[in-house]
Amino acid sequence: MSQFISKLQHNTYEKGEFSDEKERTLNETIEFIKNFPWNGERALTDIQLTGPSVTIQDENINYLKLGLYFNGKFCLYYLDNDNHLYEYHAPEIDSACALVVDFFNRQLDLQIFDRHFFNIGNKGHFLTNHFEYRERFWRILMINGLLLFYGVFFLIADVTMFVKNTPIFIGLVIIIFSVIYYLLLAKIFYKAIVNRNNYLQISKGNDFFSFGYNEQAIKAYKKSEISEVVHYISRGSKNPNLIEVYEINFKDGSTIKFSNMLIPSSAFYSKFTDKMGNSYMQIINGKKSPLKML
Repeated sequence: MSQFISKLQHNTYEKGEFSDEKERTLNETIEFIKNFPWNGERALTDIQLTGPSVTIQDENINYLKLGLYFNGKFCLYYLDNDNHLYEYHAPEIDSACALVVDFFNRQLDLQIFDRHFFNIGNKGHFLTNHFEYRERFWRILMINGLLLFYGVFFLIADVTMFVKNTPIFIGLVIIIFSVIYYLLLAKIFYKAIVNRNNYLQISKGNDFFSFGYNEQAIKAYKKSEISEVVHYISRGSKNPNLIEVYEINFKDGSTIKFSNMLIPSSAFYSKFTDKMGNSYMQIINGKKSPLKML
């Protein structure tokens, strides 16, 4: 008997986030579908590819995704392995399950489906994303690009000072500011090297997340055990420092800390919002420079 991979998505999940993923027989898949809380998740649910649904994948990497539609109906999305997307609206759950049976029997009639002609980005709604974040060299350079760019001017000033007869006082001022700036850059990249093995796994719909300063020290945490998140960011629109630091404080008094060199701020904030995009976590602004928190 054929077994296809099936997985579910709740209305709090983000694109690519799934749970209960495993191989199931046809009967197990039908039961899996009928046990899903469809009616409970209809309220305030947007009708789109990511939402309350059950996704099934066959051995040829074709997908059938059963989700919600307007007026109590159900929507079936079929994505073939050539990234062609089709859509059909079933009046009730039993007729939707009949198409699941056809999918298992490799007899799905695409003539009743409407084909989408815009096929960019469809696959991300069907593929499982594990939401793992690691520090990447390109991201470190991107975030510190302006600081490095300003450092070039200090270097030019230093070289010019030695080439020309610069007054001693001006030369000392240039040297002092240059040394401070070079030490700042050295600290940033030293910390980037030290934290190069930082690991974070976190998604929007899951209360559990994992963090570790290296692969051997990864621990599991719960969002519900967080007391507050402190966000340290540089002040001033013209400040070249784009580093941001997140300090997560837990109810038991423990703390973990990492920067946007590990996860972008937009992605980090999205992990603590509800399905309406409203934050449910207390996130306060830190009063220290993020460079002091590295």
